[in-house]
Amino acid sequence: MRFTRTTLQWGLKSLLILTAACCPIGAHAQKTVFAHYMVTYQDYESDNGQNQELKIASYEREIRQAQAIGIDGFVLNAGGWLRQPTYIRNTAQMFEAAVRLNSGFKLMFSADICCGNGIDDVEDMMRRFAGNPHYAPVFFKHDGKFVLTTFVGDELGTAAWQQFRSDLQTGTNPSTAVEPTALPEASGAPSNQPLEIFFVPVFFWGGETPSLPDLQRGFDQWKSTIDGAFYWGIAGVPGSGDALDLITASDRWASVVHGGGKLYMAPVAIQFWGSNADRYYEYSGASGMRKLWMDAIQVTHPEWVEIITWNDFIEGTYVSPIDDPNKYPEANHLRLRGVPPGALNYFHSHAAVNALLPYFIQWYKTGVQPAITQDALYYFYRNQSKDFDAGLPPVENKYGPVADRIYVTANLTAPAILKVTCGGHTTVFHLPAGSTDVEAPATTGSKPQFELDRKGKTLLTGEGSDLIQAAPAFNNYYYVAGEISKHP
Repeated sequence: MRFTRTTLQWGLKSLLILTAACCPIGAHAQKTVFAHYMVTYQDYESDNGQNQELKIASYEREIRQAQAIGIDGFVLNAGGWLRQPTYIRNTAQMFEAAVRLNSGFKLMFSADICCGNGIDDVEDMMRRFAGNPHYAPVFFKHDGKFVLTTFVGDELGTAAWQQFRSDLQTGTNPSTAVEPTALPEASGAPSNQPLEIFFVPVFFWGGETPSLPDLQRGFDQWKSTIDGAFYWGIAGVPGSGDALDLITASDRWASVVHGGGKLYMAPVAIQFWGSNADRYYEYSGASGMRKLWMDAIQVTHPEWVEIITWNDFIEGTYVSPIDDPNKYPEANHLRLRGVPPGALNYFHSHAAVNALLPYFIQWYKTGVQPAITQDALYYFYRNQSKDFDAGLPPVENKYGPVADRIYVTANLTAPAILKVTCGGHTTVFHLPAGSTDVEAPATTGSKPQFELDRKGKTLLTGEGSDLIQAAPAFNNYYYVAGEISKHP
């Protein structure tokens, strides 16, 4: 059987990338890693208005989980605000959790303008938390300014965001909104004390994988309004070499943003299935995520990286180690067309992604490839064939090298032999020391099995957690992800 191997072979790609690597801002910016957090989801506890302490404890749990792998903060996606008070209530509980832990973990907002928020909402969220002496100490600041990012918002125009900045700097146009269901510290009308803002929005100049001229035009229009930019780069195929290539797009973003003297925040994701938007992009297991990390480490040198996402279960990008999101059906508000709420094991655990991330996070922050001190295998596969279509949710639009494959990332202390067996066929890989991505055929009707041998001895064995189904009741393109290792 034919198989491929991806190893770390990177170099300077072009004059464009040399420009991206110049990093005019990075000389004084500490490399920082964030994870995008969907405030609309309550991962472990429901929002019934009676259990705020339980929810604060659950947020503390997630902060500890994120901080344990090297994540420095959450970027809180607020898709609603003044007209959807649950966002204020949940946000207050998250901030309270960070304050109580007092562990150095930071929070900031991604003001989501896609679905009804306006400048008044964003001004209120910044005043209510950045301007709140109880919560301001855990709000992320850069160069002494409170950081704000967005999801879209360029349609509001430069004048609106310039007015936003002016309002907060001068304390004008104060908010008078109250939210009595929030914690007392955040329930009243917020202070209108002056706030300095460091603005790093997500604007889709030229689309999801834009051309360099389109990016430059967008940047030139906005450069006097923004302090940096974040590329929301997930709807594409890392390293594809074509118009969908997220690596090429990130290189372009870095060259334009750094070239204009602004801060660049780069994206990292494990996969993207917009199951609510009928499109799937193949990341080939962790190899796509590796390419995004290595591009940040070796080429674009972003000041910050944002992992997309901690808990967007609907879009499959989640890296939270939650055992099964649908075990908490009243907490996470998950809804998919035709899939019953609470369908267990539909949203597979991505705890293995969480376990793999520290290797890349450390590499990014230090610039030094981490030494591997214990052998570990990380596997990824879909539990249905690409040729089967259950109809719901729809997956008519697939991009990249979509195939029936089992993807394995092997982190090895020394050379070893990996055997991947599925459907009675075994594929053998002779792997070097270090971190390597491989792939083998996947067959319906079985679970993949894994064996790692060295010098005639079996070091690790394991089996995939999910059967690869011939005809599942619902389409499921979320990765089944697992780790096989011997933890000390």
